[in-house]
Amino acid sequence: MRGRGVRVTSDCLGIVLFQSQTEGKKRYKVVTNPVQPFVMTEAPHSDYGTCLSDTPCLNLTNKNKSQEIVWQAIEAYENGEGAESGLFTIQCCRGLTIDLLNKLAADLEFQFTLYIVQDETYGQRNNDTWTGIMRDLTDNTAHFAVAAFSITAQREKAIDFSDPYFFSGFSILYSDQTRETSMLAFLEPFSTEVWFAIVVSAHIAAICMALFEWNSPFGLNPWGRKRNKNYSLASGLTMVFSVLFGHTVKTKSPKAWPSKVMQNFWASAAIFIIASYTANLAAFIAGKHAGINYIDIQDPRLQSIKIGALHGSAVHQMLKNAGSKLVDVARPVPKTDVGIEWVMGCAQEAICHRFPGLYLESVAWIGLEYEKGREEKKKEKGGQKAVFA
Repeated sequence: MRGRGVRVTSDCLGIVLFQSQTEGKKRYKVVTNPVQPFVMTEAPHSDYGTCLSDTPCLNLTNKNKSQEIVWQAIEAYENGEGAESGLFTIQCCRGLTIDLLNKLAADLEFQFTLYIVQDETYGQRNNDTWTGIMRDLTDNTAHFAVAAFSITAQREKAIDFSDPYFFSGFSILYSDQTRETSMLAFLEPFSTEVWFAIVVSAHIAAICMALFEWNSPFGLNPWGRKRNKNYSLASGLTMVFSVLFGHTVKTKSPKAWPSKVMQNFWASAAIFIIASYTANLAAFIAGKHAGINYIDIQDPRLQSIKIGALHGSAVHQMLKNAGSKLVDVARPVPKTDVGIEWVMGCAQEAICHRFPGLYLESVAWIGLEYEKGREEKKKEKGGQKAVFA
């Protein structure tokens, strides 16, 4: 509220006090839901205990949805009772939406009491009742709401929206994770099943050549032509693995035709194995530091990572309407700021097993841009470097 107007006159009265500039103005109950950079909250000034430049907003102590609880807290605040009443704590709100609200109040000459919705959600319809901001509006707990509030068909049937002051689309927000190279990274190009098949095939080829050579009248064995050298299982294993790994070592050449055919067959197979391994290794190294590029919400790769979505939001309703499987696997995110913090925490602190690796929300990318700006300022001051998607 503004203070009392003062003017100096030349008559004997000296100072004349105008009527209060707030007298006669209508007062409205306004509900909001914090999400950066539209509505941001912080504690009052530590020395003065009030909001010096920001707009006071009430954070109700009792989180049970009730019109009586909200009205009781607002009445206590308007009557001059502070946080000692135990009904609320005072937060200082600022941001794009709060600036618009203050400008609107100045132009239309009205007052308002701003409070944060108790469950901190925008609202979704459960059976015949709403939650979040939508419930406060439909049961007349608040006169109107100011927030990053998306227009949906269901909401438009229940309440009236003003002209949009910000346009945004749906976005997929995910962290660009840095992979750590392990000691077994050379095994990554092939799966465990493929490696098992290669090892088994090599041993089978070595056993077959040893048997062919040992039982052939022309082979390297103690009987038959009585060669000076014998072709054993160790000789076969040395040959198959030297060919497989491309190393030139001294090996015994088989003399029997079945063994020679088997040896050439294995050498041909080794060429394809080595070529496939080299190609997969190049792709693995190239993709190790590459960013992820999801096509759309139907991308099957999204099913293999942790998903978070703000339940009751416009994007959650959009996923339902599109029949996306993400609705079933998405973890509930309490509010937009938390979802952004989870994804950014995954990128900065490598604790992605605790948080969603991907977050879907219609205004999330706006908050991410805001956080990127803040992080760049920290980096200029020597702060920790972060990775953003």
